[in-house]
Amino acid sequence: MNRQTVTVVLTGAVVAVASLWVAASLSAQSRGGASGGTRIAVVDVVRVFNEYQRQKDLTEEMNDLEGRLRAENQQRLTRIETMKAELDRLNLDDPTYATRARELVQVQIEYEVWAKAKQADMAREVGLWTDKIYREILKAAEELAKRDGYDVVLYRGQYQGGTLDPEGLKEQIRSNQVLYAAPSVDITVALSDKLNAEYRTQPRSKMMWMP
Repeated sequence: MNRQTVTVVLTGAVVAVASLWVAASLSAQSRGGASGGTRIAVVDVVRVFNEYQRQKDLTEEMNDLEGRLRAENQQRLTRIETMKAELDRLNLDDPTYATRARELVQVQIEYEVWAKAKQADMAREVGLWTDKIYREILKAAEELAKRDGYDVVLYRGQYQGGTLDPEGLKEQIRSNQVLYAAPSVDITVALSDKLNAEYRTQPRSKMMWMP
């Protein structure tokens, strides 16, 4: 084999290796994004919360519960006002005055304890379900990212403005983690659809359990 033939063979081998490398590189890019690097998606978490059917059902339950609590609160206040009016009509020398006064104080104390307890119960339930729903969002985002080949999913806030309060503006700016994201990497709708599809397969059950 002469030198020219060897050169042709080696050149052909280099071209073949280069072709294989390019093909492998393109294949990796198709799996890992246009640049072959980290694939990133963004999610508007507030929108997901608002569009999640579980959250909507929970809000409906909370509104019903708040309505019942307002009604009971009014009944208790009306009773206190009635007892006050009755006490005011009594003469201080009336033998039942002291007893009526003690009963009024007792009812007022019971009302204050009841009101604080219900406020604490409601706050606990809201905190509990906020935590549960956010964990569901995290789990669904992880599953969606693994399915579609995303390496990182970022929180995308919405800068609203609309205030001249410096602290309010600073808080909005701090919470807006992503300054720009192409629509193609926004998986908010896909995440909402996934959560709602899974939730609708479950039997509807009561969520708020306040004593």
